[in-house]
Amino acid sequence: MTTTDTRLAAGVAAACLLGLVAFVLPLGAGWDHLPSVWLVAADAVVLLGPVAAGLAGCASLGALRRPETVRPAAVTLTLVAAYAVGLGAVWATGGLAWFAD
Repeated sequence: MTTTDTRLAAGVAAACLLGLVAFVLPLGAGWDHLPSVWLVAADAVVLLGPVAAGLAGCASLGALRRPETVRPAAVTLTLVAAYAVGLGAVWATGGLAWFAD
């Protein structure tokens, strides 16, 4: 994996985390007046985000062996872990109740 690839993986993980904060958390807080496109974006974050973040994390694990890609890979793994913890916290507190509708 090259440095560009690890930066791309970090961007994917950052987008997943940003999508969680921007789209899922407001719905979990009970903001019902949001437009319907918001629900589509939140669905994408909940359904596709774990796949994208997981693939970025798995790719970054292999990049930890090369000295020039250690820092972007570590950033990616940190972002993936933050996304996983955030999604788990939202799920555990019942913030994904809107998803069952």
